[in-house]
Amino acid sequence: MASSDSVAQLPPRPSPLVQIQFRLAALFDRLSDPHGIHRLERAIIIVGIVGFLSHLGLIWLCTWLPTFGPLIPIVGTNYLSAIYTPFSFILFYELLLLILTLPQSTTLALGRQFEIISLITVRNVFKDLAEFENLSLIDTQSDPFRKVLIDLTVGILLFLMVGVFYHINRRRPAEPVRGAPEPALALFIAQKKIVALFLSTLFFVLLGTSVWSWGSAVWLALVENSAMPRTLTTIFYTDIFTVLVFTDVLLLLLSLLLSANYPLVFRNAGFVACTILLRLALAAAWPSSLLAAVASVAFGIIVNAIYLYSIRIASPLEPEA
Repeated sequence: MASSDSVAQLPPRPSPLVQIQFRLAALFDRLSDPHGIHRLERAIIIVGIVGFLSHLGLIWLCTWLPTFGPLIPIVGTNYLSAIYTPFSFILFYELLLLILTLPQSTTLALGRQFEIISLITVRNVFKDLAEFENLSLIDTQSDPFRKVLIDLTVGILLFLMVGVFYHINRRRPAEPVRGAPEPALALFIAQKKIVALFLSTLFFVLLGTSVWSWGSAVWLALVENSAMPRTLTTIFYTDIFTVLVFTDVLLLLLSLLLSANYPLVFRNAGFVACTILLRLALAAAWPSSLLAAVASVAFGIIVNAIYLYSIRIASPLEPEA
């Protein structure tokens, strides 16, 4: 029979609410299994290839068959515009990976957001090139060519800044939350998995509703010969990044239950501001969108660098003699 001391050291039985949270977290672990993610990645690649070839075929049909003329505002007439399609599928996959990394690290999740905005910027280059009627006459189209150069430059700049953001995290000291009680830390991680689980569900719901709404708008535009709607990805990314803003706020509040350490709170609040700037970058017109994207990544680098410096120099006060 165990002694009274050993019985006293046993952890208390979790409440039903806590048990439900851990069960939902376990469900997220099963759904985010690495093998399942690998299969999803292969499926996205296959769909991207099919979409790319289908886009090329539709451009050919629009060019040679007048029947398909109403589709020109959607698919374009320049074959370079087909490159836009597989990049869109890659971005969908990157966004899903962003959601799945939320329980792992807030910093890694923000880095994923920066990766997505940089890829969107590069993807826009192909969209810009598709607007040229004849690439051999590019010197006579100075405004579109200048837009391409600016997008390329900002894309390279964002690529460099994302690398800097990851570089300053290579030798990060232990975060204040790591010193929290193990049960509280485990519950916090479980809560982040629950948030990621519901966000993953919302991701597919938003994707489905966006596709339906966009497809219906395109059909009405073709039938009634009205203006075409915005691109599907513009609508979808604006919605999902709006959700991410509120998700970051929720994670910030949950982290306060674990630790109210000032540098950590300020860093998480700064990360929320970065997500808001990314949301503005997706909704703003060019070139304000580029400025918002660069500002977001720059602010994230500065906030994270100051945070890492703060916790590196932090030390407990020496007791008085």
